[in-house]
Amino acid sequence: MRTWAEIDLDNLEYNIKKIKELSHDRDIMAIIKADAYGMGAVTIAKELSKMGVKIFGVSSLEEGIELRNNDIDDEILILAGIFNEELEEAEKKNLQVTLTDLSQIKYINEKGLSLKVHIKVDTGMGRVGFTVEEGKAAIDICKEKNIEVVGVYSHLSVSDESDEESISYTKKQLEKFRDFEKLEEIKYIHILNSGGILKFSEIPQSNLVRAGIIMYGVYGEGVIENLKRVFTLKSRILFLKELKEDIDISYGRVGKGYKNDLIATITVGYADGFRRELSNKGTIEIHGVPCKIVGKVCMDMLMVRIPDELKGRVKAGDEVTVMGEDIFDKSIMVGSSIYELFTGLSRRVSRVYLKHGKPYLVNSLIGKL
Repeated sequence: MRTWAEIDLDNLEYNIKKIKELSHDRDIMAIIKADAYGMGAVTIAKELSKMGVKIFGVSSLEEGIELRNNDIDDEILILAGIFNEELEEAEKKNLQVTLTDLSQIKYINEKGLSLKVHIKVDTGMGRVGFTVEEGKAAIDICKEKNIEVVGVYSHLSVSDESDEESISYTKKQLEKFRDFEKLEEIKYIHILNSGGILKFSEIPQSNLVRAGIIMYGVYGEGVIENLKRVFTLKSRILFLKELKEDIDISYGRVGKGYKNDLIATITVGYADGFRRELSNKGTIEIHGVPCKIVGKVCMDMLMVRIPDELKGRVKAGDEVTVMGEDIFDKSIMVGSSIYELFTGLSRRVSRVYLKHGKPYLVNSLIGKL
């Protein structure tokens, strides 16, 4: 393999157990939208189901159907809203849907659809959903129309941020949601996302938590101290060149190599999801030693300068760590987030699932290996 993501399933299981503890034994909805944040939704869902997770959140109808088509029979909620014309297919696939508008209730009633629905309440995200009062009315209308409401929820917008203003804003959102916490006839009451689980799980306004990126040991502010990192991006050295003279390196001639430098070409590029903003400033690790990128990151490759301490120790074919413990630092360097780095991994990056430190399953462009 040229470039691959290692996904440690033992660490994933450890994190699920810790999230359960942090959440005071609430049920966990695993958020596996965007191909499980790049980790591979089908495989991750199957493994999480073995770990006791029995409800999953996806973004779209298509993501839900993908899981159903791969024999995942647990509960699945479409989180990011749904168009009326998609509701019939959601019913056929036994997918739970998020309602954000009264017109959807009318459509479901007129079509005689038998759907399990969650009412989305906007407590401060400003994206989609009912106001608190509208949400209460929507629940009542659904009852009148015999539409099964299995959930009511909201989304916290700054729960993963630690400044006082963000903490105050999150508390205001939680307070708005209190009106729904005692609806015992509704199966799932949920508002805590990854940041909420870490910082606000003492607040009792829910019986279900939504664990997303936290499952992989990271969140918006970096690596989580009490969880284990699940993801590592790796690649290999393709070529080594000892320079006989000063040269320019890569596109645009912005990289400079100097006489006697040892330059390694690595088989990862921006088409794999390694950001071009890291050109001439990012590093990768070879044998545990940071090596600086020289020149622009190419579509399929990048070049690094080998430090003196590694000369004589490296060879073509050696494994390198492209992103690991430093993923948060890299996200800052490119002005982005860990979320974007995860979901930006391309399909040509093989996903290697580890158990007990050894490959358990490999998903690649050519199928399972």
